[in-house]
Amino acid sequence: MKIGFFSSDPRKKSRSTMELVMSNGTDQLVIATGFCTAAGVALLLAHTDRLKGLDSFVVVPSAPPTDYAELAKLHSAIPNNLFVHWGALSPYEKKAGAALMHSKVIYARAGQNCWLWTGSHNFTGNATQGGNCEAAVLITGTADEKPFVDALMHLRACRDEASDYDPDMAPPNDTRREDTLVIHAEGHLDANSGLPCRIHLCLDSPNYDDLLTAPVPVRLFLYENGSLTRGWQAAIPKAAFSGVLSGLNLTGLNPSVRRGGTTAEWSSANFNIEEAGGVLVLGDAGPPRRGVTTQAVLAIDAIADTQEALFTEKPRIDQRLISGTERFAAVDPDMRKFFRKADVHAAGLLHVPVVGREQVIRVAEGDLRLRDFDRIRARIAGRQQIAIESDELSEARRVRRHPFLVRAKYKLPDAD
Repeated sequence: MKIGFFSSDPRKKSRSTMELVMSNGTDQLVIATGFCTAAGVALLLAHTDRLKGLDSFVVVPSAPPTDYAELAKLHSAIPNNLFVHWGALSPYEKKAGAALMHSKVIYARAGQNCWLWTGSHNFTGNATQGGNCEAAVLITGTADEKPFVDALMHLRACRDEASDYDPDMAPPNDTRREDTLVIHAEGHLDANSGLPCRIHLCLDSPNYDDLLTAPVPVRLFLYENGSLTRGWQAAIPKAAFSGVLSGLNLTGLNPSVRRGGTTAEWSSANFNIEEAGGVLVLGDAGPPRRGVTTQAVLAIDAIADTQEALFTEKPRIDQRLISGTERFAAVDPDMRKFFRKADVHAAGLLHVPVVGREQVIRVAEGDLRLRDFDRIRARIAGRQQIAIESDELSEARRVRRHPFLVRAKYKLPDAD
């Protein structure tokens, strides 16, 4: 067995030596690296003939600066031999972060001849091109010698904690940018005889004036009386109409008016929408009742699609980590204070590995009906059963959000 140190010059480029070790792995090439950037992927792609071998594999952590998207190129070349280690949820060292896989090992075998490279080098441009100060040990010998046996066991253990590389999903295909005022109200409008029409929208609070800038396209969804008591997300509209918000008036009760506004009569309106019993209700036209702070005119002129899905924020694909089996391990007493209190127990330091991830579609809280979920999933390539979750709104945003008025910024296109 022969042992050499790399290198007396801490900034010596390591690429040629690392590539030489990898090129020797004609029967088996196994690699674990702390990080893998695009530069590292380019290095590994030159050795895919050896990395495709039955006993060969690469283990890469998911944590930055690993370029997860760039790993897709390596996955395409060695689809069954690329593994991602997701680190752990705990232990979590204060000001340092959660535990992760940080091994840097190259094991190459040709017959019984073995090469083992281990040290500080990751598969990054800075590590291989002399940008960092790095150090490593290169050992040559035979596969039955203990350093090689132990190294292979170590590498397999890293792989067993990891999962197959799963390419990131494409984004929804796709929501379109919109700027539309969406109104959900109880009531009836006859599409055959009631269009075009003008509707007088009357609100009892100035908190939503910023939703009513004119002009803006409008979608009006109408529901059976009494069906909105649990929110529009739990109801099915019986009709939908489109138009434009063409006028806005702030009454004398609106604190934004400095010199005393007045109530607008708007005698040309055919209907009123007013707040009643906690919901919006479409009714006969007439002077607005007392307490109205904000008035708007809606010019409604066409039938719209009751199935239309509109969003205040763009739906996005997110990752949810899957935790594995918890265990406790001994920790030195003087080290306990450097970990989160939640990780330190009488039984020892809590270890919670991450065994993988699942991808979810996230939408803003309150943006969707249950019936819209399948349509959203249909826009995600090859993932019909992906979960859909809501992003919880902050208390401040929830208070300022009208339950039946929405300023939509995105729209799900109709099916192709």
